[in-house]
Amino acid sequence: MKKNTLLMVLIIGMVIHTFSQTPHSDTLSINNIKALVRAGGVQFLENDTNYTLSGSNPHPIYQYPNGSGKNTIFSSSLWIGGVDIDGNLKLAAESFNQNGTDFWTGPLTMDGLASTTSANATLWDKVWKINRQDLVNYLNSAAYPSNPPSFVLNWPAHGDTIIGQSFQLAPFVDINNNGRYEPHLGDYPKIYGDQCIFFIINDQKAHHESHGLPLGLEIHVFAYAFNNPTDSVLYNAVFYKYKIINRSTYTLNNSYIGLFADIDIGNATDDYVASDVGRSTFYGYNGMPLDSVYGLNPPVQGVTILGGPTMDPDLLDNPILDISGNPTITSVNGLNFGNGIVDDERFGMRSFLSYINDYNPVNGEPDNAMDYYRYLRGIWKDGRVMTYGGNGTNPVSASNPKCDFMFPGYTDPLFLGTGGITVPGADWTDNNSWITSLDKRSLASMGPFTLIPESIHFVDVVYTTGSYYDTVNNPYASVEILKQRIDHIRDLFKNSPEIFQAYVGVTEKNEIKFNIYPNPASDYLVVEGIGLKKLSFVIYNIVGQAVITGNLDNNSSKINIASLNAGIYFIKINTESRAKTIKFIKR
Repeated sequence: MKKNTLLMVLIIGMVIHTFSQTPHSDTLSINNIKALVRAGGVQFLENDTNYTLSGSNPHPIYQYPNGSGKNTIFSSSLWIGGVDIDGNLKLAAESFNQNGTDFWTGPLTMDGLASTTSANATLWDKVWKINRQDLVNYLNSAAYPSNPPSFVLNWPAHGDTIIGQSFQLAPFVDINNNGRYEPHLGDYPKIYGDQCIFFIINDQKAHHESHGLPLGLEIHVFAYAFNNPTDSVLYNAVFYKYKIINRSTYTLNNSYIGLFADIDIGNATDDYVASDVGRSTFYGYNGMPLDSVYGLNPPVQGVTILGGPTMDPDLLDNPILDISGNPTITSVNGLNFGNGIVDDERFGMRSFLSYINDYNPVNGEPDNAMDYYRYLRGIWKDGRVMTYGGNGTNPVSASNPKCDFMFPGYTDPLFLGTGGITVPGADWTDNNSWITSLDKRSLASMGPFTLIPESIHFVDVVYTTGSYYDTVNNPYASVEILKQRIDHIRDLFKNSPEIFQAYVGVTEKNEIKFNIYPNPASDYLVVEGIGLKKLSFVIYNIVGQAVITGNLDNNSSKINIASLNAGIYFIKINTESRAKTIKFIKR
């Protein structure tokens, strides 16, 4: 016991020591985008919090092209809200940190209190940046594993269990599979893309931006990019992966996650915004052929939800078409529909609205938590529903039905966003509705879903930029380029998921080879392989809890799973040096 305690103290001491060498923010700058990544809720803004109160001026860093000093995004962030069983709204949302923040840095305790301290926030007010090539060079060098570089030593793999934090935090390759990050024994970080930045935030503080009540969420974030000049799509994109954990004891109903972005294509007051329903995307484009910052043929900036939170389970593999043979909004732009797996469906963009940079009581800046939550639900500040046409605030009528998506153009030919109500001659776009002199904000929302204690949800986002320099005096030419790029990325994300999985380096090329059957399974699961000896296994439920453990002694082993409830599970097979995980379904 003393030995384990001493080991934990040494690990924690090492983490505390190395954290002090890591900055609060850094930039992804490995391709045609230079993006500022901050240990906080708001991304791409250079200045820290309270800039309005302090009199300083915020400066965005989402440069396109990289090094040009010209920016297409001012800021972007997640909004999250839900209602507890007593009817209390809990919400965290940031836009610009003008009045403070809703998020602190660092993990929360796992005791149901979801607590943290100012000291813990200061300790974790850091980002960790790794270049994949640097990791590859190290793994192939004589220095591996005896002399790991600082970016390997400093990796925040573990929390402080003495104060109740999760031991496992930032993912890593565990060479001896003992659950401890031991870089001098060969362990090293798992990363995404060719360059990535990792940080952890939580919302367990006074919410000065939204004035909402804390939810008790711990959020692990990877921002990453690819350096592949031959692939113009990946070369002009930045990705974010959010892992959202409910550390509280509260179940939140009617929960929504929103992706906010203030898209400013150079000059902020001459832009239009639009939604693309089928592509789960919203984007901003210049209202005129000439932008005062970019000049002729300015770029267009897209924000795409590749995969949102998991939908509430219904013990079904929901198909792409409903019982009447028609697609639904969630199946059109969501993920994992009709893939043969039960209850892994993820939301795409479920609603989209744009509001303006003033304090209009209907469609202006949100003033309080209810305003933010109404926007998350696609409702205006005064409680009226969004309607098709104009600026979305007209009374409901035959020509202005209730809708879920502003400015869809022709991207919703089945009128899924209006509940199937056809609007004759519809081509609702910003450029035939509003004047461009308004500085506009955009919000895509995902939900509703139930956020239960200790549940984990992922949100995958890509920011994509498109340009078309060969056409003069056409502010919309870049839009088609953008849509082609988004199609390519969505196809890769769905059909080539290995590109977006964590890089595990050169030491796991010889992975364990085994099969499991039947899948789906009812009473037992057979693990079959070649020469399986001295292997252990762990079965995890969908929220990461170990539910069955044991050993595999023969080439073919049967595992009794009759006691498991129906749902999705993962079986992890372990050797002395490697591990492999496969998903299966219990009927």
